[in-house]
Amino acid sequence: MNIRSLSLRAKLVLIFVCIKVVPLILLAWVAWSAADHLGRTLGQRAAVMADSMVGTIREVGNKVTTDAISALDDRSREAIERLTTDTARAVAGFLYERDADILLAAQLDADEAIFRRFVENRSRPVYLHAAWHLTKDGSRWEPVRVPKPALADAADPGQALADNAKAFHARPPEYFGERQLKPLYAEMTYVDLRGVEQVKVVSSEFLSGTPRDIRDPANTFVRAEHYWQALQRLKPGEIYVSEVIGAYVGSHVVGPYTPEAADKAGVKFDPANSAYAGTENPVGKRFRGIIRWATPVVRNGQIKGYVTLALDHEHLRQFTDRISPTEQRYTPIIDAISGNYAFMWDHKSRAIAHPRDYMIPGFDPATGEEVVPWLDQTLYRAWQDSGLPWKAFAAGLKPFDGQSLTRRPAAEMIKAGTLGLDCRYLNFSPQCSGWNQLTERGGSGSFEIFFSGLRKLTTAAAIPYYTGQYARSKRGFGFVTIGANVEEFHQAATESARQIAQTIEEKDRLFRKERQGLLETARESMREMTARLSWATFLMAFVVIAIAVWMANFLVAHIHVLVRGIQRFQSGDLKQRFRVHSSDEMGQLAEALNDMTTSVEESFQRSEEARAKAEEANRIKTEFLATVSHELRTPLNGILGFADLLALDVTDPVMREHVATIKSSGRHLLGVVNDLLDMARVEAGKMAVHPEPFELRPFLADLIHAHQKHARDKGLSLECEIGEGVAEMLFTDALRLRQALTNLVNNAVKYTDQGGVSVCVSGDEEMVQFEVIDTGCGIAPEDQQLAFEKFGGVGGKAQRDKGGTGLGLSLVRCLASLLGGTIALSSTLGEGSRFTLAIPVKHSACPDLPLTE
Repeated sequence: MNIRSLSLRAKLVLIFVCIKVVPLILLAWVAWSAADHLGRTLGQRAAVMADSMVGTIREVGNKVTTDAISALDDRSREAIERLTTDTARAVAGFLYERDADILLAAQLDADEAIFRRFVENRSRPVYLHAAWHLTKDGSRWEPVRVPKPALADAADPGQALADNAKAFHARPPEYFGERQLKPLYAEMTYVDLRGVEQVKVVSSEFLSGTPRDIRDPANTFVRAEHYWQALQRLKPGEIYVSEVIGAYVGSHVVGPYTPEAADKAGVKFDPANSAYAGTENPVGKRFRGIIRWATPVVRNGQIKGYVTLALDHEHLRQFTDRISPTEQRYTPIIDAISGNYAFMWDHKSRAIAHPRDYMIPGFDPATGEEVVPWLDQTLYRAWQDSGLPWKAFAAGLKPFDGQSLTRRPAAEMIKAGTLGLDCRYLNFSPQCSGWNQLTERGGSGSFEIFFSGLRKLTTAAAIPYYTGQYARSKRGFGFVTIGANVEEFHQAATESARQIAQTIEEKDRLFRKERQGLLETARESMREMTARLSWATFLMAFVVIAIAVWMANFLVAHIHVLVRGIQRFQSGDLKQRFRVHSSDEMGQLAEALNDMTTSVEESFQRSEEARAKAEEANRIKTEFLATVSHELRTPLNGILGFADLLALDVTDPVMREHVATIKSSGRHLLGVVNDLLDMARVEAGKMAVHPEPFELRPFLADLIHAHQKHARDKGLSLECEIGEGVAEMLFTDALRLRQALTNLVNNAVKYTDQGGVSVCVSGDEEMVQFEVIDTGCGIAPEDQQLAFEKFGGVGGKAQRDKGGTGLGLSLVRCLASLLGGTIALSSTLGEGSRFTLAIPVKHSACPDLPLTE
């Protein structure tokens, strides 16, 4: 609310309140603030002390927890790196043993019975998990029988000697799974110098026992082996070792293979014919592959043929399939979702052992071609757009190009079920670049990465096996990697941290409760003091305000008397005068107002006398103009009549020109007289409007016809255009409308030397608008405001030479107002002018009748 809108009484009261009450309240507030500040300071100091103590305890707890977690993480990292390196060395040792076997086999006679005994005597245990089945609700897989650890076989700490009893820790025998003895080699062959298998022994059902010509890859395992050329290049004592060869086993489901997941992927639920994937699909089809060793058979210094051994790939994956980088150490079945598992890659960074068999790259048995590995969306699109076979397209790719977690796997490949992992092109898994960096020179190491929703420590160690083609790489045969969930390393420390935090929170709640009690006591004291101060301040303020109201009423009463007297004077009571009761300031104000009233009354009388004299003078002027105009018209009409008769008799050209001058000047003077008479009538209020119905089109035709000769004589065009929707009938004063339009058209023709004049009519059932447009000399912007003034001739000498009284446009404006309309002007100097007359279709004085004949 604006303070100016307040009454004088309110303002006076407000002033007294500000002078007296506000200081009282301010003093009370100062006293209360001091006490409140003291209470708050005590409370805050107590809170700071409690919070400081709790913060110190929490800081110590966090420091202890952080150090414990860091120590456990470092110890776990070292342990897992050591486990990875030991596993890689064990794989290398196992492969070197196969070198010894192939060299021994080369000493044997090429006899089927000898070969069979050789294969049968070289077996190695493999561990497989027990039977699993789908749960009743179909949401996951579970073992049919959960194996229980043989705890009774663990050493009893109670039987330990006193010297050994401290931190005595024992574990039962490790359970790797169901043990089976299986031949190391799935196949042993003797190949002659023509490339034909002469002796062939097979121990696995996935290989054919029929001897074949290996020169044609179509006769080799899954049509993918090309080792005949390599055999021919071998020298005595040299060994050929192939890469992992096997048929690719795909899956349309990534993750747990359940009926719901299969339905979501749009495939039939058939887990037995989908790839094996540990706990995600424990009944799936396993990847079956081989690694082939070969060496020349030399007799008497001559190569007589070649002996080959095909290692069953199952034995290789046994090194990683049972490892668990957790307290469990070993597991009969891998749970890939947990992130705690090991896997193996070859020297080209392709997966050769993985918990999910569909992620092991393989070959198409129908063509012998490598199945396209899993690609990211961008690389997949580029391959599709190229139109090239995968092998040709991959030859031009840069390996490990821009790998990042921001890239997305190609959904089309999931739908196709081809998800083999080739780290060179697995661009949505940047850990591939990390593994390559760690092992490309034969080394090992680890790093952390957030992948698949887990913070994982991932290690890598090169497999130091350098026989045959693997001697060309410092990495050797490939590398072993182990992924571990970092959170599980320091689970014990995390639990201790939780317990410490819980204890701290309990102490913190106790301290807060005590502090709250202290603050409540201070608040209660503050409330009592505030109440006493409030009552004292209220009583003093009440007394001050009562005095202020009495003083304000006393002053305002006198002012109201003055205001009511002034209001009566404003309403016309010029005899109003104030009574003077005292000689103080209020009495002096009343006397001054009385003097002012007397002066104003005298001024009003003088103004009224002046107005009456002005009206009388204007009336006399108007009557004079009307009388003079009337007296002038009679002799002018006589002059014009005699000029017309004289023009009929005079034949001399010079005399006829003089007669024409007399006629033109007479008509001009008659027009001036008529305009003066009309202006006098308008100003005297004696020009009446006589509205009547008339048709618009005939009216306009007569108007145009009347000016057609004038326009033709000047070589101008004169046209009339009537727009759509214009009323056919008008109910107004046709004479005054014609007079206004005649003035506009006459001026347009008069001031136009070339081009033309057009009358455009537009409007609707309510209003009609006449636009008179010419291409004449135009009117300058500074002159347009004077165009409608009396005797307001505008323009230069060229315009003034055209003649005119300066009353035409002024009269048009008066007539437009008389007809209830308006007149407007728009003009550009040198281009022409546009006058717009707008009037109502039905004049306001017309009766409410339809505009029809």
